[in-house]
Amino acid sequence: MISPVIVDVYPRDKPVDWTAYIAAGHPFVGAVFKLSQGLHYEYAGWAYQQRQPFVRSPRYGVDLLDGFYHYLDFGSDGTRQADWFWGLMERIGGEQIGTLWAMVDAERGGQTVALTKSRVEGCIGAFAERYQQLSGRTATLYGGELLRAIGAHGRYGCGRSSVALYASELHGLRETTAQFLARTGTDLAHLLSWQYQGTEAPSGPAGYPRLIPGGGAVTYDISALTLPGGLEALRSQLWAERP
Repeated sequence: MISPVIVDVYPRDKPVDWTAYIAAGHPFVGAVFKLSQGLHYEYAGWAYQQRQPFVRSPRYGVDLLDGFYHYLDFGSDGTRQADWFWGLMERIGGEQIGTLWAMVDAERGGQTVALTKSRVEGCIGAFAERYQQLSGRTATLYGGELLRAIGAHGRYGCGRSSVALYASELHGLRETTAQFLARTGTDLAHLLSWQYQGTEAPSGPAGYPRLIPGGGAVTYDISALTLPGGLEALRSQLWAERP
């Protein structure tokens, strides 16, 4: 049986019929929604509507999860960005029994400042520290190329990582999976998920879905759950840090 998968969506994606997605069951166990970016962009109204089918489902908190992410602006203070994100989370109902840890998205796209190692590390660390103060939980760090480019040496206060690699496997990298993850600042023990498909890069390992129920013939970002212990371990960790 393949690992559970989670879809990643943002407001410009084609709408998903979440009722159909939830009804499909395994391997589709959740969705992560974009909630905010920097200090000036927010999608609270949209995110609130997206999560409603999840929180109303009897699967919610058992084998169905929702999550929300913040796209970091490296030209803005990380602490203030965490406050901005948290205020929006409270507006849409807060972190509930089935809510994944906040995901902090560290990417190069759209940035307007020089992405020095110290700037990137400091911003991620400030966001993670403030989020933990506000929520009592540790954020998840999402990233790929940028983290490897700066020579990431850790998760900067985040409890786990989600890594983007739009390929069926690590062909051509001339390194082991452990070495690849180390360059992204993490390891197998702290890897929550592997994003194997992007909206513009349909790919993925054999047997894994490239389309999602309720999404029609449209490609969405999809991640496979790789956390050791699978969904049971994930649920146990979430419940141990219940909001």
